[in-house]
Amino acid sequence: MDKNKNTVIAALAVLVLIGIAGAYTYLGSDSVNTNVNSSEAVAIVESNPMAINYSEEKFHVEERRVTSTELVDSVPNGTVQENSVWWVRIMERSCSCSGIKDLYVIEGYVSSSTGELLSIETKSVLESEYEKKTCSSTSCH
Repeated sequence: MDKNKNTVIAALAVLVLIGIAGAYTYLGSDSVNTNVNSSEAVAIVESNPMAINYSEEKFHVEERRVTSTELVDSVPNGTVQENSVWWVRIMERSCSCSGIKDLYVIEGYVSSSTGELLSIETKSVLESEYEKKTCSSTSCH
């Protein structure tokens, strides 16, 4: 009975986090004047062949997925951009179990002025190794 209760609690926590991340993506930083909004930046990252292949291989349960965007002023290599850049993160937990599990991540950087995909990376990391404020696991630890 406790195992079922923990599963239900974990599933509810993931749904709440998805709702929060969705609200952030919808209401987030689009108030800044950009030619490309956050939804378009997500679509640009998702349409990249590397992201498509990775998501087909690793993403299986939408309820465990979180997508977030943030305007930043540089890409991972430290290059400062003339205009701001969308940092797009698409993450999915490997399971809905409690505890620290694998987190599958697609990170992309998209120019907010041109829509050019500046950088993209896919990775699998333990949730504890990823930035907690964006991780779907913040309710677990």
